[in-house]
Amino acid sequence: MSRKLEVSLAQMDLAPLAAADNGERLVGIATAEAKAGAGLIVFPELCNTGYVEPLAPGGGFPSGCTTHAEYAERLHAASADQDDALIQSLSAIADRHATHIVVGLALRSATQSGVLYNASLLLGPGGLRACYAKAHLWHNEKLYFTPGRSMPVSDIQTARLGMQICYDIRFPEITRCLTLQGAEVITNVWASFRRADEPIEDEGLFRHRAFTRAQENGVFFLSCNRVGHQGDMRFMGRSLVARPDGRILAALDHEKEGVLRTTLDLDEVARYRMSTGILNDRRPELYAPLAQRTPLP
Repeated sequence: MSRKLEVSLAQMDLAPLAAADNGERLVGIATAEAKAGAGLIVFPELCNTGYVEPLAPGGGFPSGCTTHAEYAERLHAASADQDDALIQSLSAIADRHATHIVVGLALRSATQSGVLYNASLLLGPGGLRACYAKAHLWHNEKLYFTPGRSMPVSDIQTARLGMQICYDIRFPEITRCLTLQGAEVITNVWASFRRADEPIEDEGLFRHRAFTRAQENGVFFLSCNRVGHQGDMRFMGRSLVARPDGRILAALDHEKEGVLRTTLDLDEVARYRMSTGILNDRRPELYAPLAQRTPLP
């Protein structure tokens, strides 16, 4: 019997530090997609707070803050706890419609005051199923977030799912570690941007990256990026789904809001891996000594 999974990727705009307004939109989209039959709904990175400011080193504060200290205080206030009302609302939707939701949030530590994570949460029937904290922090994210130390893989309906966030895609070890734990579907939630007054350098950027990670591991790779402006930066959208052999199953080839809906045939994972031998042919005993961090002189 074939295994199918209906997925929806929500490519949306977000307002900086406007957790309540952003959350209301998340709940509305999640409700509509769940009612339409989605088994997995994916939202972008940092949906509650918008991306961190300054967006690039040396930039300003589009949110109106005047100092890093003021922005850090407001970012902390806009971030979520694990029992946050937004998480409870999304969990209730997942429970009511027997679906799963992946959402990128700025998340407060449950044990250490003042510690924040750039997190991807998996919510399902019964509530919070898994939490992944971004392992590789980009530029100014390091001013506010603590990097994660684990890579959970979870069962969702007919598949096993792993999560990563944006910059993590440049580190192939993350996708491979999730695959080795049994992941068949991997979500990457983004807040990837460029200067609004400059054209995109490579229209196929997100396709190239998703193709590579999918084909290397024989997984469905779901890439969900946000859109809209924040100051002089423009988020690039172009959300997509890559099949286990790397071919693009579905894509939004634009920078506008929209929901990408498609169906995953999860049996493709086994077919591709069996035809290539990519997991059986690995030689980890050769790689391990070289994979250690090289000491700086």
